[in-house]
Amino acid sequence: MKTISLDSTRSLRNLYFVRTAFQVVWAASVITTAMKQPQIAAVLFLLYPLWDVACTVYDLNTSSKSGSARTSQIINALLGVGAAIGIGLTVFHQPIYSVAVFGVWAFGAGLLQLILGLIRRKQLGGGQWAMILSGAQSMIAGVAYFLGGLYDKRHIKDVGGYATFGAIYFLIGGILLTRKLSKPSTVEAN
Repeated sequence: MKTISLDSTRSLRNLYFVRTAFQVVWAASVITTAMKQPQIAAVLFLLYPLWDVACTVYDLNTSSKSGSARTSQIINALLGVGAAIGIGLTVFHQPIYSVAVFGVWAFGAGLLQLILGLIRRKQLGGGQWAMILSGAQSMIAGVAYFLGGLYDKRHIKDVGGYATFGAIYFLIGGILLTRKLSKPSTVEAN
């Protein structure tokens, strides 16, 4: 299996740290606006899968030039666009259904993240357990959000916790890649 270049590994590490910061700010914003400013929370909610798409496209352009990892990321980007459309159609009129749409997306994106983590674990020789665990947890959360949204048990503010856990996983992933980069012999120097 092809290894990931040193530049691609650095880019991936930086992406993980940027995602960490964004997700912390996003989660805090959604949690604080959901009750008193639901329209702002709805817009933030709509933007979340689009943010994921932007990160996926960036990652595609910097690391996955071919193979299963690229296919997984393309599917993930398409799924994110579909989720944004579904959320956009429901969030202002039936917010609980937008939470169910988010759940479907979280499940699918989690599955794809788990697959990508397993692929990258082989390419990088480890250091992806946080991404694998994050993908699995996203799948579980996705089921909970889907069912909770359908039965009015989950709301937009609840997704702030999802993003917070994601931020923790991205932070750990960034730290693991930083450690890997400190040992240049473990990553291809191209």
